[in-house]
This record gives sequence, structure tokens and C-alpha cells, in this order.
Amino acid sequence: MVCGRNQALVEQLRQDGIAHAFGWVDDMPGLMHACDVLVQNAGGLTALEAFASGLPVASYRCIPGHGRTNAQALEEAGLAAWIRTVGDLRPVLAELLHGPRGRAQRLAGIALHRTASGPVPAITARARHRLATPAPSSAVRHPGRRRLALAATTAVATVSLGVAAPLTYAYAKAPAHFTTVAHHLDGDDR
Repeated sequence: MVCGRNQALVEQLRQDGIAHAFGWVDDMPGLMHACDVLVQNAGGLTALEAFASGLPVASYRCIPGHGRTNAQALEEAGLAAWIRTVGDLRPVLAELLHGPRGRAQRLAGIALHRTASGPVPAITARARHRLATPAPSSAVRHPGRRRLALAATTAVATVSLGVAAPLTYAYAKAPAHFTTVAHHLDGDDR
């Protein structure tokens, strides 16, 4: 678990027996490559970094507002699983680890960053395509919610890419420079 600058949380997690609790890290791509699935709660920059590294993403215990909206939009675009209950954790994570859903997410995430126009148009196109596909007649439709989810995902992806694009470039093109870019963006380059 990566806790950023929240050292109290790191210490509490370690006291609770979680051996792999980290504070601020300088090599997030390295940690992502050591993981099998990213479980997150907001759907922002960390999810985009996971997509770039081919790491399947699961949203769980999402924060109200943009966290839930992003989880819904990323799920509708086929880019992340939204786990809504503790009972769904085990089967969804198993599916992401070893099933076709995990393989599909890995390929879709990497493909987002290989397009000439970048991930924002690709995410938007995926979400629009899935929204245009007719739902089964038994499904409950919420077109207003879906439009809001698409708009929110596009906005979050656009804003995040102001940061994610340089990070992805630095990671994909020059891994040694990744930490320099990350520290610069966080103001740690002083």
C-alpha cells in the first residue's frame, strides 16, 4: 500500500501486519510492475499510470463524487472493474488476475497510450461506443447519469493528462528520468 506523505498511516498499517506499506515512493512504475492489480478509490492519475504500464485496475470503496463517477465511467469504458461490495472482492480480483477480463484490461490500458492522439480521445471513444450499444431490455437506463459519467471521465482524463502525459512519456521513453519528472511536478526538485 502506498500512502504518500501520510507517515502515520504507514506506521498504523505496519502495526496492523501489512508488511508492504510505503510512504512517499520515487519509483511508482517499479511498484506497479511488481503488482498484479491496482485497487484504487478515485480513478485519477494513478489509474492512468496503471493503464500505461498494463496493470489491471479495480475501483473499490470509491470516494463520493468524482471517485464514484470515475469508477462508473471507467467500468462502462471497459477499462476498470468497479467492486461495490466486500463479497465481490475475491471473485473480481481473481478474474483480473487470471481471467480474460484482466488480459483485456491490460491490452486496453496499454493501447490507450499508443494512439497518436493520446488516451483522452481513446477513453471518450470507448465510453461513447459502450453507451451507444443497446443495453438488454432488463437493464435500468440512466442516460443522464451516463452522460455525466462520460463528461466527468473526459474532464478528469484531460486534467490528469497535463501530468500523466509527461509521466507516461518519461516512463515509456526514458525510465531513468521518471523520478526527475515526478519530483519536478510535486515541487520536490528544490
